[in-house]
Amino acid sequence: VFACLQMASFLRRFFGPKKPRLTRKDSITGRNKTLGVPYLSRLEGNQLQPGQSLIVRGVITGTDSFVVNLTSGPIVEAEEGGEILDNRLLSIRCDISKNRICFNACVDGEWGKEGAIKQHYKVNDEFDLRIRCFDDQFHIYVEHRLVAKFAHYVPMNNISHVYVNGDVMLYGVSWEGKFYSVPYAADIPGNFYSGRRLFVSGLVPKGAKQFTIDFYANAELACRIKAVFPTKKVLRTSRLNDRWGPEERLGVDQEFPFKRKQTFDLLIFCSENKFEMLVNDCPFASFDHRIPANQINKLSIEGDISLLGVHLK
Repeated sequence: VFACLQMASFLRRFFGPKKPRLTRKDSITGRNKTLGVPYLSRLEGNQLQPGQSLIVRGVITGTDSFVVNLTSGPIVEAEEGGEILDNRLLSIRCDISKNRICFNACVDGEWGKEGAIKQHYKVNDEFDLRIRCFDDQFHIYVEHRLVAKFAHYVPMNNISHVYVNGDVMLYGVSWEGKFYSVPYAADIPGNFYSGRRLFVSGLVPKGAKQFTIDFYANAELACRIKAVFPTKKVLRTSRLNDRWGPEERLGVDQEFPFKRKQTFDLLIFCSENKFEMLVNDCPFASFDHRIPANQINKLSIEGDISLLGVHLK
């Protein structure tokens, strides 16, 4: 009996459902604040551009549905005897009770052909939905996986507003990015001092082997973060005075945070004594400063990665 119980415990550990990683909810990740629903925002500046991504994140609060619409104007809710709704150039509707997400467009009052995928959410689940823009279509990602490609019914520059409503609480709605070249290099204006945050959004290609993110203080490599896919390791080290420093890596009980064919958001927060690293707002590693962080003035990214966004705060 004891042997059977041991075997059952072993099987549960290796084949049972994985516990979801807990996201960090504080001022570093921005999850300590919420946005009101219904949410309506005008796209400022040059509107959505090819290469940009619209990112909607939040938590499910009910069992009915929610919508994310890209519209041609601010008239987004039907009222009796009211005006005709502005065009919904992309309408994403999550039917929570039916375990599906539907994609469509409504132009001049006429709906197009609907597409749908299966997706299970329940109350208190966090969700991540993002739309990447291309000249002729949208790529739609749900929980960091590409689930649909949706051709434009009308040119993308007709989109002026983002509208979100339904059984959700929002942590954030943002649009950012462009088409980046890799290798990528940039100066860090004002240096990477304590309190600053670097955000890197990326897409890992199917056959990815590795990618690196390097922080330089002039010619000194202050910190290297290297994700190695064959061994599922995230290595951290430095090279100072032409000598490599000790290498740090994830512990054996830590899950590799990156997955091929999926997007990710890497947040690197510079605290007084170390870098704190989070993937999709889940803490996964840290790296003690080996030189003063306020000397770091350059950033480099290379390897098997498609960059979707890079910005400093």
